[in-house]
Amino acid sequence: MVLRASYWTWKLLNGENIPDEMPTAYLMLDGKCMYNCLYCTHASQSSSDNSYLSRVVWKVISLEDLRGTNKFKRICIQTVNYKGYKEDILSLVNYIRSLENGNGILVSVSTRVKDFNEIDEILSSGVDQLGIAIDVVSEERHKEYRSWPLSYTLSLIEYGARKYEGRITTHVIVGLGESDKELYEMFIRMKELGVEVALFAFTPVRGTALENLNPPSIERYRKIQLLRYLIFENSEIPDVEFDEKGYIKTLNYSGEDISKAFLTSGCTHCTRPYYNDSPRNSVLYNYHSEKYLEQKVLDT
Repeated sequence: MVLRASYWTWKLLNGENIPDEMPTAYLMLDGKCMYNCLYCTHASQSSSDNSYLSRVVWKVISLEDLRGTNKFKRICIQTVNYKGYKEDILSLVNYIRSLENGNGILVSVSTRVKDFNEIDEILSSGVDQLGIAIDVVSEERHKEYRSWPLSYTLSLIEYGARKYEGRITTHVIVGLGESDKELYEMFIRMKELGVEVALFAFTPVRGTALENLNPPSIERYRKIQLLRYLIFENSEIPDVEFDEKGYIKTLNYSGEDISKAFLTSGCTHCTRPYYNDSPRNSVLYNYHSEKYLEQKVLDT
């Protein structure tokens, strides 16, 4: 088992300070992935440094280091799909639950499950939420970028959502060849299933097959963040009009404060600091705290 922690998680586990509050510990089970997602640093044919996942550096840690997780509210385990990954997930969750504070902490797992049985095994192991990533909502691009049909990914999510109500989450990436209308339709489908959507902006990383693809514009991403917020947080069907290419033409909403739409979305306590962004940027795709959001001038 190769266990890593995101850079800020690693600092907190070592008793150091970080600039902002981070209530979730981000861990990664690492190894040689069997899949070849074209945007991922851990793809089987990627030449990226595997100490990275997106923009974040992940440091190798030991199980003993997890005794410091009592300062967190949630542990999120990102899992590369290497040979033996499922057994390592179950072993790691069992170890976390054996810790003094292990029964009180929330534990999420994000991995590319291959069948219904794997969903059952993981959600019976002490995990409260399982992330099954869609990532690419375009049916054509999903097959091209992730190597199997979107319909199969959705069948896994729907099985889990119907059997384990409220315990399935998903990831959606903006900027991988999809239209805004495809994103809207996927949000509606996930909302109907009770599946929370964590929204990401595509991040080109050196060494991946899509390193030269441009990320989405901030303007477009803001519209999609607002669309997600209205559907999931306000529980309303937005008044939206799309142009002939499927991009948002108009989006009407009531006059209340919608700035929280631009915060990181996902499981409770999730912040993912700078996962899509450089700390040097004055405008971020995802703001990791309300305090930090208030300090910035939003371009909306």
